[in-house]
Amino acid sequence: MSQPVVNSYQPSLTEWFADIGELKESNEFREEDNNRTERSEFLYQTIGLSYERPETLPARELTENSSRWQKILATRGDEACAIRLVPNKSDLPKLRQRGTTIKDCYENWFLKQDIYPDDYTAFICPHSATLLWSAIFVITGVEIYGEIIRGMHAQLTHGDTKEERYQFEYDFKNWQWSKFDEQAQKEIQRIISLLLVGDVSKQRLIKEKLNAEFSHDYLVGYFEATIWPDNHINVIDYNRFLLRHLPTSWPIQKEQSAEAEIIHGSSAYPGIVSGRVKLVSEENLANIKITSGDILVCENTDVRFLPLMKIAGAIVTDRGGILSHVSIVARELKKVCIVDTKVATKILHDGDLVEVDAERGLIKILK
Repeated sequence: MSQPVVNSYQPSLTEWFADIGELKESNEFREEDNNRTERSEFLYQTIGLSYERPETLPARELTENSSRWQKILATRGDEACAIRLVPNKSDLPKLRQRGTTIKDCYENWFLKQDIYPDDYTAFICPHSATLLWSAIFVITGVEIYGEIIRGMHAQLTHGDTKEERYQFEYDFKNWQWSKFDEQAQKEIQRIISLLLVGDVSKQRLIKEKLNAEFSHDYLVGYFEATIWPDNHINVIDYNRFLLRHLPTSWPIQKEQSAEAEIIHGSSAYPGIVSGRVKLVSEENLANIKITSGDILVCENTDVRFLPLMKIAGAIVTDRGGILSHVSIVARELKKVCIVDTKVATKILHDGDLVEVDAERGLIKILK
């Protein structure tokens, strides 16, 4: 049996927003997320923007094993896939599985979902077990900023970073990099060029249909993209809602020299706070007690950590990126946050007094 690459602890940002408790915001984001295939298809038809084009069926066809579904299983059952169950009602959650074959996903995931099938539409998307590059970036009226990494996309969204992250900033004239890599710049230039729409009539059509904006002829928004082993680019997400929750610019933090008793990372939400370290891992998560002002230090986060994130004075992680889920959620919570320190959980100890300087991306051990 093939293994999935998502689990219930790393849901989409829709579920993160819902768990934060802002009902209006979570409903708006849910609607934006659930309708992304329609936006992507419109851009595909209008400007040829490639995405993971799905096969779409009512979920009832899967439940009742319709002839159309049987044909898909017979001809494509061994293909790797991503299945998204998108609700037809606004108050229901989106469900998803990625990384298994269509047959495995159907037998070992879909058939175990406790849903009323008429409430959902199934989107069966292609999936690659390996990717050359993945990127998350934001196009604003001021600049384009984000990150690109070799390998799988979850490294940037879920914070499961294993490869070198390259943070970039482009003011429509000049590039700035946290660490320059010629191939990384070449690939992100290929990706963002797909969002450059020079045809004024097409811009007008996109504005009217999608309530979209443009800056320097680039489509404005939050984007996720992948480059497959055949070098093909898929822009897998275009989100207008998240743009309202992200800064218009994000200054690059250059690599810093090593200093005694100072840990370096990437600032996800600015501020300077001091407090006592509380080390949290999956092993002690169920029993951990955290008090207001403690500095939550962990390898990575998922939704199980959210109650602790709400209480903590600051959040520090070994992994993650500036647009990973933990970073976006920290911004919503207005929590000082530094990610991708690589070593915080190895150097810091419970009770250490530290200063978290997310203006500069530094954690200093005070005593």
